[in-house]
Formats: sequence, C-alpha cells, structure tokens
Amino acid sequence: MSATLRLPHNYYHCLLGNGLDTVLIGPTGSMVADKAGKDRCYWYKSDRYYPEDKLVHVVDSRFPSDRPLEHAPGSGWYEIAPLGRTWYEVIWQGQPLVAQASEQLFVPQEGSLYSKVDYGPVHAQVTTFLHASQSLLIEHYEFDREVEFRGWIGPGVWVEEGWDTDPFYSVSMAEHGATGRYDLGETQGLMGLWLEPAPTGFGRQGRDRWLTVQGTTITKIFAIRDNRQGQLETALFDPVAAVGYEALRQEHLDFWRDYFSASNIDIPDEQFQRFYEASLYHFKAIQNRVSGGLPVNNLRLTWSSHIFWDSYFTQRALLEANHRAEALEACRFFQHTIEHARRHAKEEFGFEGLKWDWEITHNERKAYGVYLHQKDQMHNNGSYANEIWQYYEFTHDLEMLREFYPILEGLARFFLEGIVEHTTRGYEIRSLVGVAERPELIKNEGLNLSATIAILHHVTKAARILQVESDFTRRCAEIAQGLMPTLDLLYNGRFFASAEGSDVLNLSSLAPLYPMQVIDSDDPRGIQTTQAFLEYYKRRLAIQGNNSIGFHMAETDMNSLPWLAGWLATVLARQGMGDAAWEVIESTRPAICFYGGMTEVIEGDQWNMQYFSTAQGAVCTAIHHLLLQPHDDEIRLFPAIPKVWMDKELQFNNLLVAGLNVSAALAGLTGRVKGNLHNIAPVPLTRQISFGQQSMTVALQPGEAQSFEL
Repeated sequence: MSATLRLPHNYYHCLLGNGLDTVLIGPTGSMVADKAGKDRCYWYKSDRYYPEDKLVHVVDSRFPSDRPLEHAPGSGWYEIAPLGRTWYEVIWQGQPLVAQASEQLFVPQEGSLYSKVDYGPVHAQVTTFLHASQSLLIEHYEFDREVEFRGWIGPGVWVEEGWDTDPFYSVSMAEHGATGRYDLGETQGLMGLWLEPAPTGFGRQGRDRWLTVQGTTITKIFAIRDNRQGQLETALFDPVAAVGYEALRQEHLDFWRDYFSASNIDIPDEQFQRFYEASLYHFKAIQNRVSGGLPVNNLRLTWSSHIFWDSYFTQRALLEANHRAEALEACRFFQHTIEHARRHAKEEFGFEGLKWDWEITHNERKAYGVYLHQKDQMHNNGSYANEIWQYYEFTHDLEMLREFYPILEGLARFFLEGIVEHTTRGYEIRSLVGVAERPELIKNEGLNLSATIAILHHVTKAARILQVESDFTRRCAEIAQGLMPTLDLLYNGRFFASAEGSDVLNLSSLAPLYPMQVIDSDDPRGIQTTQAFLEYYKRRLAIQGNNSIGFHMAETDMNSLPWLAGWLATVLARQGMGDAAWEVIESTRPAICFYGGMTEVIEGDQWNMQYFSTAQGAVCTAIHHLLLQPHDDEIRLFPAIPKVWMDKELQFNNLLVAGLNVSAALAGLTGRVKGNLHNIAPVPLTRQISFGQQSMTVALQPGEAQSFEL
C-alpha cells in the first residue's frame, strides 16, 4: 500500500458483492493496484474460470509455488478469473494528486462503502457500491473544488506475476472509447466505463482506457457483462443513462434495507456488532444467484467460488438470522447438482444413492486439481444433510421436507452401502480421508463417523414425520444406533479423540457435539472435551502471551483457526458457559479486518486470506447462541450471557428458532426480559419460554403472535 496513506492496522481491501459479481475496493473508494495481504483489487464473477490451458499457477495455498502446475484427469483447478480493473486520477492545476489520507466506513445495511480521501489541496467524498442486482460498480464523487477527473478501466490483471496472470484467450479494446470485449473460452464478455457528466476526453495506454471530465460532482460506473447473463449489447450503458444514478442508488438501497429488515441484534461490543452485520452482508453477497450455492467466497484465495462442506456454517447463520429464502436456496444447490452426486456415487464408488464430491463448481465439476484422494472425503455429505434437516427444524416446513426427502434417502443409501461396515465388533465405518485432508485413510475417524450417524438419524426422523417409514429407514435407525458404541470408543477418558487409536484433540473431537450434533452438548464427555480444548488454549496463551490469535491447535499444522473458535464457543454456550464462550469468541478479534471480514488462518502474524465465510458463519452462530437457544420444546432467552454484559442492555429482533420468530430485550439493571413470539410455521406450536429460573408456556396457531414478559 502507498506509504503516504495512513490506514487502520487491520486494513484489507473492502469486499462488495451481489451474488454474481465480486469486487475488492481500496482506500481511494475505487480499485488500487497495491496488494492487501495477497489480494489485489479485481472484478470476479462467480463460476467464471481461467481456461485450464491458460492457467500458469494456482494460488500458493493450493499448490507449491516453486513447482510447475500439475493437472490430473477428471478434475480441474477452476481458478476464478480476474476480469477487470477500474481506478481514477485527480488532476488539479495540471498536476496529478496523490492520496495523503483515507477514512472509510462500510455500511452493510446499505451495501455501501463511504470514503473521505485527502488529496492535499483537494478533498473527496466517495460513495461506492456494487449494484445489488446489476453488474455495475458505481462510484459517486463529491470534490470540494473543481478538478479534472480521469477514470480508467483495464482488462485482466494489474501486473503478471506468480499466480496473477492474464486469463483471456483474447481481448479487444475499442480504438476510440472505454469499452472492450474478452474471451475466456467458456464465456465471452463486454466491459465498459461510463461517466456523468459526459466525458470531454479519451485516451489509452496499452489495453487500458480512460475518460476524463471536469467537475465537482462526478459519477463513474464500470460494467462487466458476459453471455451467460444474456445477449451482449454494444450499447452497454443505454439502460444506465435512461435510469440515472439516483434511481440506481435507490434500487440498491431498497434491496439491502429489505434484506436486513429480516432480523437484527444489538450487543455491547462495537467490533463484533460490526463484524456480525458485515458477515450477514457477505453471506448474501456470495450466494450464487443461479445454483443457490454458498461458496467460501468468490475470491481466488477463498477457493474460487467452489462449494465445500463449509456451506453448512453460512447456511446455519442465515437460518438463525431468519433469512429463510437464502437458506432454502442453499438447499436447492443439492437439487441442481443431484445428477453429479448420483454419478459420483455410481461411477467412482460403484454404489447406488447420492454422494457429493468434496469440492465442486456451481455446475457440478470436480475442482480439486491433482488432489484426487479428496474423493474419499465423506463428511461434507453429513453437512449437506444437516442443511436440509436444520431448515426443517427451524421452519417446520413439511412441504420442504417432503421435497428434499429423496436427497436424505439417497445419502443414507450410499452411506449404508459404501461406508458402513459390519465387523465382529459391530457397526463401524471404513477408512476414509480425515479432517486434515491428507491422503492417508483413517479408520473410524470422528468427523466422518459423526456425519454418518447424522445422515442416518435425519432420514429416520424425516421418514417418521412424513409417514413413509420402510424397512430401509428402520435399518437406518438400527445402524445409527449400532454406530454409537463405535463413537463411544473415541472417548479416551479425557476427550473425544480424533479417531480410533488416536490421542489427538482436533476438529473431529468436537464434531459429535457440533456441527453433527449426535451427542448432547451437556453429555459429561462433551463437557470434558470442551474443557480439554480450553486447557489446551490456556497453555498456548501462557506460552505465546496475549498476542495469541484465534484458537490454536498445533496438531492441525496451522497457527490459528477462528472457525474452530466458532465451533467451540457454540458448544460452550450450549453448555451454559457464557464467560468461556465469550473468551473464545474474543480470541478471534485479531482475525477480523477493518470491514468485518475474517481470515481462515493466521500464518505467523499474517492473514492467509480474508472474507472466509466459514469462520464468519461459525462465529455468528456462536453469538446467536449467547442470545437464544432451542432445547427440544424449550426456548432459552439469553442463556449464556458473559458477566461483562450483565449490566448492559441487550436485544434481538426476529431471530428464528424452532418455528418461531423471537424478539427479546434484556434490561441489564432490572433483569427483566420483554419480547414477542411469532409462529412462522404452518402448524400449531407449543413452546416453553425460559429466562433463568423463570418460564412460561405458549401455544400459537400458524401466523399468531404473542408478547411476553419474564
């Protein structure tokens, strides 16, 4: 970053998205050429990739950067392509000015970044947003004196280096205008720049193009459309000119304000309040509009828009926050890709049923490069079954459960035929790739074992509810029960070990408690497991001091994992240990960037990436569990509030749990809770509502609401 700029210590470029398009924006309110971490500012489109024969290298977290890139039959890398860039220059008295300072504010509820940029003799206020439903990056400038404004666009990368290379087969930029065409092989696109007031000058430098205008109030719009969005029109900006900036701005604001009206929380911690709100923006901004899939994110470092098991954590947070439409669309991804799962099960394993590959694109392609052992990853399918089942648990939508039951049944059929083994000891699961993703296969690995049990539980319960029980579902119930003694073997007297014969404490140790939830959080073995994690954490703090970042697990060969902190804090909150849960949540502070994103891993003192939605979803769920929890037919209000919040006012509106939208406010000094319940389910519901030692029973018809005070 330019040495002249004074930026926050936790600065990263600001992510804006609309479900198809994603951009990173720098401190000027537009794109800049400088890196933040390993990222530069580019425009990406979900599911638009480098042609494999044009791919020089993949991001260095995926393949050794000092070796020529290797390819494997049947699996591509599918690295998302940097399509274009836009930036600007401010010219005053014939001289280009350099930004001296920048102050920025990202407002998730408006999907907008606001920048105050000091150019010395000239000051600018910039409003930047990626339109919520159109492929338009809009930047609106207010200068305190008239300037010459020069807006630029360019195709591809700023500079070719490492894995930042040109993705195109061809590019054709206009001779006399700021437009151009590109060819990615699978897609062809058109890009262009528009200024208001109308430009008075034009220029070019290589493939880059610029337009210039004099003024104090200027709007710059950069557009990239491709042929998967419809027919390419050379008159790219005719609709923009017809509508105008103000109308586009209002459309955008209406979209995001409507989205955020679904729910909100108010907690007494400014950083985590901002993080929470930004995360909800990011979850919507990354969800593919066509497939419904929830990728880790739509940046190259975040696995290039691919779908993994990570989608569970984002979908869970969306559900809890009452974003039902988005959570349902995430489930529909499995309908859109069901033929992939059927082929994968039959052709690669020889079994009937459904099995989703470990890492796939939105249009069903295997996307883990040369790491072909990843086909023996299975636990992602448990996460996908969880997404379907938890949507029903949260909404009691019987028609949805009926619609998705064939997927649960198909998963169970594959796991019974291909994963479960009947040995002299009883039911077990075969050796599979474990949570560390290494090629070595592990027998009765905790996460895979818990996922198998979860799938069988879900299909058993769904069949009972839908009244379609059969010999098959009864066998599922029997085998799920038969696998529990095998899971019991993983408990070593101190914690659930990662696998049979192991004494390692890692992600798989928590999996039976969360996210697979096949053992109750308050099971004594679960409590001992979380205590083992806390003791490990405190030992690391004693060694590293308070600069320790996130939750550390040496056995994973990673320095810190804020997403593991989210898992652990969720379980601790369910166990009623609010102080411990909050301590673990707080350990993720250094992982949060200025605009509310979170990293996957801290490497030394550096983020390996930003806007890692898995961590953001896991930590949001942990925050939700401090405020609200379901326990069978009981709904617990503020069940795990840390002591530091005890004298503070807390509230949430329309969080979703067990078929109810729940709103509640806790006045810290009085200790009284007031709120409202609304039955959003299509069936009558009876629930016990509790706060501390106080409780009441409510019975609500579909659509009925009721206020309460405890």
